[in-house]
Amino acid sequence: MKKPVYVCALLVAASFLLSTPASADVLYDNGLVNGGPIGYWGIYYNYVVSDSFTLAGTSTLTGVNLVISIASGFIPYDLSWRISDTHWDTYPFTNDHGTEASLTNLIKLCTGSVSDPTVCKTINNSPGDTYSASFSLPNVVKGPGTYFLTLDWGYGNHGSLYWDVNNGPSQAWIDGYSVKTLYGDDGKTHSNSFQILGTTDTSAVPEPSCLLLLGTLLAGLGGFIRLKHLV
Repeated sequence: MKKPVYVCALLVAASFLLSTPASADVLYDNGLVNGGPIGYWGIYYNYVVSDSFTLAGTSTLTGVNLVISIASGFIPYDLSWRISDTHWDTYPFTNDHGTEASLTNLIKLCTGSVSDPTVCKTINNSPGDTYSASFSLPNVVKGPGTYFLTLDWGYGNHGSLYWDVNNGPSQAWIDGYSVKTLYGDDGKTHSNSFQILGTTDTSAVPEPSCLLLLGTLLAGLGGFIRLKHLV
């Protein structure tokens, strides 16, 4: 086999090693189960909640995990989402409700009790059921920086959805108002239970193991060429 063929094969192998994408992972974690019923924010009709999240590098966003509540006996169905550079500024008396998404992977975490609210959420003083759930994102590509996940227009087969509050590190905006405006400096973020899922582009920074393998291949190629010259 001629030298150019070996070089071509080596370049193909190196390209594959250095550009293989990472598997889907949690890119930002604001926490899911908070261990107690801190509260919730409505995300139905024109009630809108925005939570900040940060990406360390260029990323492809593929999904969201979250915790939501609904009146007891009903099933969460869908909601609308936005991912943007800023929070949702105003109370949206418009038909702009973002992109609709169906909720999947529903797991009932607990059932509310009016007599014992520490068991789970109650919805307007009535029993409510709390679920962990997920929805897909259409491979949203974002560079490193801070963004906002905004949810609204959330409903079930009957009844409205409420986004679980867990006071994670995210900064929350409720119906266009900052938490500081609504609550002052109370030491809480009043942000919600969610995780951003996806992959981070690592092609620009090869893994050390890939570089080691590439170096070994190059050294082997050099030895083979020298051997050919001696024969």
